Amino acid sequence: MTAKVQDVLKTNLVLVGVGLLNNLEELEKFDHAVNSELMIEGGGMMVNATGIVPEPMRAITIPKDRVSLELSPSRSVISRDYPSRNDLSRVAEVAAKAICSTDLKAPSLAGFGFNIDLMYDQDSGDTAFGYLAKRMFSPDLSMNEGWNLVGGAGRLLFNRGGNVWTVNVEPRLGDQNTHRVFMKLNLHINDREIPDGERIRRFLEEIWDQAHIMVDMIDGHANN
Repeated sequence: MTAKVQDVLKTNLVLVGVGLLNNLEELEKFDHAVNSELMIEGGGMMVNATGIVPEPMRAITIPKDRVSLELSPSRSVISRDYPSRNDLSRVAEVAAKAICSTDLKAPSLAGFGFNIDLMYDQDSGDTAFGYLAKRMFSPDLSMNEGWNLVGGAGRLLFNRGGNVWTVNVEPRLGDQNTHRVFMKLNLHINDREIPDGERIRRFLEEIWDQAHIMVDMIDGHANN
């Protein structure tokens, strides 16, 4: 059986506790540094890092690079839609320029992490629900009479070198009939030091590579 990644939908960096580009001077410095047209939207609201208190949010998009920044006082997210692996260096560059353009004399970084969303197809002959059930759950779950395991989705957590990797897999768009699987992989870094551009690039490339390895691992693990 072979799983094939069809699309990497998004990858991003999340800085928790740090608001970037907080005034016009910083924004102008960033605009000059990225050397590309910016589209800026403001006036939105989002919940803060606690998930409770609403706070103002601004969105900055670099259309040429398909890179967007969602910025609030307590969180900054730098994302790239439909990236290739070669695009990751530009995402890291934009993130680093946003950080360097911001006055962070007393940064309050609470943590940071990386995410990648992708979609893959599989040729097991099962729907994505059935496919995931056979690869993630013991067949003993069906031992009770009348209870037959026919589908599933799941969340896995791994600790590697003190950093936490979280994998979520489910049928694409929750469709019970689709063969396509949606995967979100999150890497949480247990570090309070704001990363520079080179470190951001390395982590983006690592999560890209590990996501593809994870697809192969899940695909090859059948509980028949």
